[in-house]
Amino acid sequence: MNRLASIGLAIGAGLGMAGSMVSDPVLQIVLYEISTVGLTAACALLAVKFLREESDFVATGFLLFAIGEGVMSAGTASGQTGGQAAFAAGLALYVPSLLLISLPKKFPLWCRITGVAATTPFTIASSKIFPGEQVLSTSALPGAGYGLLTVTIIG
Repeated sequence: MNRLASIGLAIGAGLGMAGSMVSDPVLQIVLYEISTVGLTAACALLAVKFLREESDFVATGFLLFAIGEGVMSAGTASGQTGGQAAFAAGLALYVPSLLLISLPKKFPLWCRITGVAATTPFTIASSKIFPGEQVLSTSALPGAGYGLLTVTIIG
């Protein structure tokens, strides 16, 4: 289970970052969608693992993260501008999920700090999109959040 989750996290982090670096919109959508599938599967596996260990907050965090990825997946095919509502909703779900994963003492401190730190740019980005502003996944705020998230995933 740990190996499969690790593979899913690696696919998710790697292809998500790759998607933010390409300019071709079709390739970007493909990379983002594969990233989402990897992260969703990994988070579902980790939710089961931590539920079995009776780490309910961490398990709930991974479950919420998987839901957030599912929401984002629904908007991915609409592209950067068409999928803004789903992107904002997914980012908003990242916030409680990362807090639930990072606050309990299940992971190394540095990993928990980057997880909590990632919530700030995700909160700001989603709060800008909900009232109608456009925030692309390749812009600075989500980029900072995803960078911190990638460091957290490595942990």
